[in-house]
Amino acid sequence: MSKALSTTFDFDAAVVRLKGDLGTNLGDLLAQLATTPDPKVQKNADLVTVERVGEDLMRNIAALPAAFNRIDPKSKRALTKPELAALLEEKQLIDAVEKAIKKRKSRLHSIISDHFDRVAERRKLAGEDTLTDAKGHYLIASKGSPEEAPIEGSGRYFTRERASDTTTFSMSALLEGVASGEISRADYLACTRPVRTREIDEDKLSRMLVSKKLRPRAQALISKIGVVKRGGLSINLRGK
Repeated sequence: MSKALSTTFDFDAAVVRLKGDLGTNLGDLLAQLATTPDPKVQKNADLVTVERVGEDLMRNIAALPAAFNRIDPKSKRALTKPELAALLEEKQLIDAVEKAIKKRKSRLHSIISDHFDRVAERRKLAGEDTLTDAKGHYLIASKGSPEEAPIEGSGRYFTRERASDTTTFSMSALLEGVASGEISRADYLACTRPVRTREIDEDKLSRMLVSKKLRPRAQALISKIGVVKRGGLSINLRGK
């Protein structure tokens, strides 16, 4: 698997941290010390065609009570043809309502995230140089430090929360590097361990990184196989 974004790591800072505690999770550490360019923003990613969606949804919701739970055998048995037809009607209605609600929920979350973006700009917490996700929303929340939007008179509030960034190490990228000659067989063996097949060993990579002799090889390996995934945003309703 090739990296979607060109990523650089602050290896000097990583070495300092690892020398202090060699048991530090290398993937988590590198995620904190990674620099990646902004992804290409998907314009209007959450916008959906709204013509007839509300009308169709209301019609399906109105029809659902008559079809819902109509066929519910009390024992295990074969179904009759009319029962199968009734279950078809019920499933189609449920699927249609579920699809429409899922689309609206996605759009609702986008609207609330737009609110957080405008508030962040107004408070000078975000601007042109602020990191964004693929939908163009600012990545200013951090793990354990969400953005909050109180809802007056309710005791509740919307939050925009961000999961932690992660770094994983791609076995396919490692094998591609070996096949192309970019990665030597010796380095392949140095950063992997035998299980049923060989797998990447983060502890070995950490030890290579703190070794002055092996550090250049470790940096080249990590740059080739390290894949950073930004923590995604989620909109939540919190409070009582």
